[in-house]
Amino acid sequence: MSRTSGSAVTGQFRIVNDGQSQLNLHISLFEGGREGDIRSLEANGIGLLDGAGGKLYMPLRTADGKCLCSSLGDKELAPGASLDIYAVFPAPPAGVNRVTVTLPLTVPMQDVPISGNPVRALPDQTDPASVSLASPRVLTVAGVAEGDEQSVDDDGDNRAVRLSSDVLFALNKAELTPQADKLLRGVAKQVDASRGSTVKVDGYTDSSGNNAINQPLSERRATAVADRLKQLVTRTGVTFQTAGHGSADPVAPNDTESGRRKNRRVTASFTMPPPPPAPAGGQPYRWAPGKPASSKTAPFTAQQAKGLQVEVNSMHRDPAGLTTFVWTLRNNGQAQANVGSAFQLDPQYNGRLSPVAQSTDGISIRDTASNVWYYPLRASSAECVCTSLPRGDAKKVLAPGESVTYSGVYRLPADARTVDIDFPWSGQEGLRMKGVAVR
Repeated sequence: MSRTSGSAVTGQFRIVNDGQSQLNLHISLFEGGREGDIRSLEANGIGLLDGAGGKLYMPLRTADGKCLCSSLGDKELAPGASLDIYAVFPAPPAGVNRVTVTLPLTVPMQDVPISGNPVRALPDQTDPASVSLASPRVLTVAGVAEGDEQSVDDDGDNRAVRLSSDVLFALNKAELTPQADKLLRGVAKQVDASRGSTVKVDGYTDSSGNNAINQPLSERRATAVADRLKQLVTRTGVTFQTAGHGSADPVAPNDTESGRRKNRRVTASFTMPPPPPAPAGGQPYRWAPGKPASSKTAPFTAQQAKGLQVEVNSMHRDPAGLTTFVWTLRNNGQAQANVGSAFQLDPQYNGRLSPVAQSTDGISIRDTASNVWYYPLRASSAECVCTSLPRGDAKKVLAPGESVTYSGVYRLPADARTVDIDFPWSGQEGLRMKGVAVR
C-alpha cells in the first residue's frame, strides 16, 4: 500500500486459491450497494477505511467511468494458483498512515501501513496521472449505539447523543433528576474533547397526548439540558442552541412502549471528538483461517436455527479505535440451513429495518460496562462494513457439516474489555454470547 502521489494511494493484492475447486473471480470484488455497476466486473469493491476520520476511500475512476483497478471479468483461478491485482485510491490526509482494508466477502485486514515506497506497476495497471479522473468517492462511515439511558449516532464528522427523557426527567416534568447529572457529565466531557464551537440541544416527546402539551414540554426540557451542560463544559467559546420538536422526527415506531421510550429523548449534537492517539509502530493484524479459534462457542437457541453453532475467531481492536469481529457459523445439524436474511436488522427485533437486504448488520455487540449495544459501521453507500450476503457468490446456504466465516467492523468504546454479542435470527432472538474479550 503506497502513497504514490499527494492525491493517490496504490494498493497491490494477491489472491490465492487455497481451495479444492476452480475459483471464479468475476464479481468477487465487485462493490455492490447503491454505487455498484454489475456490468463492470472490476475490483471496485476494495476500500481503505480510515477509522479515526470515519471515511472509506473507494477506487478512483476515470471521467468516463472506468475503475483504476483490475478487471476480473475473465479471471478464474485453479486450485493452488494466484493472481496479482491492483486498485488506486484517493489519498487519505497526510497524517493517516495506517488503514483497514475492506473487501467484499472477505475478513478486513486491520492496521495496514501506507508507505511512501514506489510500486512496480502490474501489466494492466493504469497510471492516474495519465488519465482524466472523475471526482473521488470518499464515503462517510457512520456508527450507531443503542442503550437504555443513552444512544449515540456518529457519522464520522458529527456525534448526536440521544439521552432518555425517562432518566433525565420525571413524567411530564422539565426539572432534571439526580440521575441526569451522571449522563450530562459524560456528554460534557465529550464536548470538551471535541473541536467544534456549537452544541445543538433538541427535545422530543413520543406521540402520546397532543402537541399543545408536547411542544412546550420538549422546549423546556431542551433548555434544562443545555443550561446544565453550560455549567459542566469547561472549554471556552462553546455556544448552545436549543429547540423543541414535540412528537416530530421519531427514531422508533410509536405503537410500542419500547419505541415510545426511545422517542422520549433530548439529543445533544456536536463535532465528533477525535479518537485517542494511536500507538506508533506494530505489525498489521490479519486474522486468517488456520489460526486457533477462540474457546467461545455456542449453539443457537432459536428453533429454526437448530444445529447451527457460532465460533468466535477474533475480536480485535486496532490503533484507530475500530474493532473487527470475525466469527464462524457451523452447521452441526442434519438439514440444510439458509442464513441469507437471518442476521439483518429487523423492525420487530431491532426496531430498525436494514437498508440492504440479506446483510449481517443486525449482529450487535454490548459493552458490558456501559450496557450499550453497538451495531456494525455503515457507509453512506448504504452497505454496512460487515459481510453482506445478497451477491450471488456469497456463502449463505450451509449443508450439514459445512461452515462459513463472516465479519463486521464496530466502533466500540476505547475502554471496552469484555462484551456480549447478540445474534438475531429472522426477527427473533437467536443466540446471545456473553463474556467475549476484546483484544
